[in-house]
Amino acid sequence: MRVQDKAWRDFVKWCAARSLGSLPAHPWTVAAYARTLEARHRHLAIVKRVKAIARAHLLSGLAPPDKHPLVKRTLRMIRMRRRHRLAALFRAQDFLGPAAGGAAPAPAGKRGRKRGLRASPRLVSRRP
Repeated sequence: MRVQDKAWRDFVKWCAARSLGSLPAHPWTVAAYARTLEARHRHLAIVKRVKAIARAHLLSGLAPPDKHPLVKRTLRMIRMRRRHRLAALFRAQDFLGPAAGGAAPAPAGKRGRKRGLRASPRLVSRRP
């Protein structure tokens, strides 16, 4: 109960700082609030805060904003972004040396070489 009250008070303070209405809250306001929480909180904590906002609306006899498609889509987007952010961008063996990651990969021959950036600069004759 106290966590829900704190979540509601935080939302009211956030709205007051931006001159937005907290009760009834527009779905865009709730979605924007969820986006600001994304950097500091996990997805589940954000969902709980949005549910606390919806609870305050229900207790006041208003429609809960968490059922609006904009808020649902925003929460889904936060979840997907969090999932992709936590996915490894690089493999560990790409950065580990031969001692830690096993044997060093053999250099590819002329036929096995992929096109792209070179490991060493191309030798160019100097013009006089």
